[in-house]
Amino acid sequence: MNQKKILYIEDDSDSREMMADVLNIHGYMFLSASRGLEGIRIATQETPDLILLDINLPDMDGYEVTTLLKSVKSLERTPIIAISVDSEEGARERILTTGCKGFISKPINIPEFLERINEYLEGHSESVTPEVEKKFLAEYNLRLGEKLQNKIEELEKANLSLISMNEELNISQSQLTDYNNRLLAMNNIANSLRLQNSPAELLQVLPEKLNEGFNVDRCLIFEYNDQNSRLEVLHASGVSESNIRKMKFKLNPAFFQKLKEDLKILWIQDKNDIPDEKLYKIAQSLNSTSFIIGSLTGFSSRRDATSILKSIASHSGGDNDDEMIIEKPRKYIIFIDRGKTQRYFEHYEIRVLKAFLQTTSIIYENMLLYHKMVKLYRIKEQEAITDALTSVYNYRYFLSQIEREIVRSDRHDKHFSVAMIDIDNFKQYNDTQGHLNGDEALRLIAQTLVDNIRKSDTLARYGGDEFVMILPELDKHQSKSLAEKLCMVIGKTKVPRKKTSRKINLTVSLGISTFPEDGRTEDELLKKADEALYKAKDLGRNVVCISA
Repeated sequence: MNQKKILYIEDDSDSREMMADVLNIHGYMFLSASRGLEGIRIATQETPDLILLDINLPDMDGYEVTTLLKSVKSLERTPIIAISVDSEEGARERILTTGCKGFISKPINIPEFLERINEYLEGHSESVTPEVEKKFLAEYNLRLGEKLQNKIEELEKANLSLISMNEELNISQSQLTDYNNRLLAMNNIANSLRLQNSPAELLQVLPEKLNEGFNVDRCLIFEYNDQNSRLEVLHASGVSESNIRKMKFKLNPAFFQKLKEDLKILWIQDKNDIPDEKLYKIAQSLNSTSFIIGSLTGFSSRRDATSILKSIASHSGGDNDDEMIIEKPRKYIIFIDRGKTQRYFEHYEIRVLKAFLQTTSIIYENMLLYHKMVKLYRIKEQEAITDALTSVYNYRYFLSQIEREIVRSDRHDKHFSVAMIDIDNFKQYNDTQGHLNGDEALRLIAQTLVDNIRKSDTLARYGGDEFVMILPELDKHQSKSLAEKLCMVIGKTKVPRKKTSRKINLTVSLGISTFPEDGRTEDELLKKADEALYKAKDLGRNVVCISA
C-alpha cells in the first residue's frame, strides 16, 4: 500500500511540529510549508494526496491559496481541507465555496481529526447549498476585485516612482560613471600603497598617484611641526622643486587640532570662506580658489600606532629601551587642488576622497605599527636570549643550542665540546673592589671571551661568575688548545680596581667535556665538564682540565 502524502500549510511552527508527530506516527508522509506561496510550490512539486490549510497566512489568505491551488492542473482532484478557529462568521461557508473539500475547527480533537482525514482521503467532501454558494461566491469575487484594484493602484504608484527614479538616473549617469571610475582608481591606489616597503615610501608615492588616479593638478603633503606651527613640504606632485623650496607656511595649532579631531577633511569651495587666517594665506600663496585639506594622521577611528605600541611595551614589562624605539608620532597634512584648471570638485568626489584618505590613514598606521612591532619584537627576542649584565647569551638559550648541537653532531657523526668557565678569586675581588667594579669586570671578561672565540662558538653566562661554551666540531685536544689561549688572554685583561686596595688579577679555570665520548645528553656533558672544572680549581686555578 502506498504511503499517503499530506501537506500542511501553517505559519505556526508549534502547530506544524504537533501535526508532524501525529501524522508520522499514523503512517502518513508529512510535508509542511510556512507560507502560502511556499505551500503552492511544494504542492506542485510533490502532488500530495491531501492538503491541510490554515486560513490565516502571513503572505495571503487561505481563500486565495485555495483558488491558486485549484488552478494547477495536477492538483484539481487533490482534496484541500481548511483548518482554522471558527470565529469568523461564514468562514466555513466561504472556504468551501472557494474549493475546499472540508473544514476542521481548532482546537483539534486528535481521534476525530484522524477519522475525518481518512474520510477525506476516501473521497468524502463537505458542501454548501447552491444559494449559500452563490452568496459567498459573489462576496469572494467582490473582495477579489477590490484586492485586484488595490494592487493595480499600488503598481501604478510604483511605476510612477520608477519613472521618476529612471529620469534621475539618466540625469546622473555620467556622474555615476565618473564616480565608479574614481572608486576604481582609489581602490587601485590603495592596493599599490599596501605594497610599499615602509610608511615613508607610502607618503612619497602618494601625491603622484593621487594626481594620476583622481585627475587633480596638485597634491602636497606637509609635515606639521608642533614647536613652531610650521608646515614643511615633505612630498609634492604638480609643483616644481623651485616653488617647493619657497613654500614656508604656518598653521594655527587650534585649527590643526580641529582639522585632525573634528573635520578630518575640509573642502573649501571659495577661498573667501576659509575659516583660518593662516590657511587663507596658504591658499593665496598657492593661487588656489578651491581645494581640499585634510589630516593624514589620526584620520581612522582606531588608536594610532604609537599608543598601541606603548600599550604592548608596558604589558610586556617594557623599560626605557622600549620608549626609545617608540618615536613621537609625526603629523601630516594633505593639500589637493585643481590649480591649473580651477575646476571645482563635485560632491561625490569629496565623498570618495574622504573614504580614500581614511583608508590611506589606516594603511599608513598599520604599516607604521608593523615596522615598529618588528623592531620591538627583535629587541624583545634579543632580550629573551641575552644576559642583561654581560650581554652574552643566557643559560636558557645555551640549553636550546646544546640540544640542537647534539642532534646535528649525532646526525653527521661529529665531535663537539662543552667548556665550563669559572673566574678565579672573583668573590675576593668583588668584596674588596665593590659590586660596581665586580659587574664591570664580569662585562670585560665576557667581552674578552667573545672576542677570542670563533663566530660558530656559543658563550653563555651560567650564573654568578661562571660561563659555559659550546665549541662545535672541536675534540678534547682542540678544545684544550682554545681554552689555554683564553686563560692567557684573560690573565692579561686589566680589570678596574680601587686605588687604595691591592691589585687583584682575575684569571679563569676551565673544565672540558666532549660529545659523544663523555656523554650523549646535555646533563651528562655538563656534569663531566663541571667535574673537570673542579679538578682545575684543585690544581691551583688558571688551569684547563679535560674530562678523563
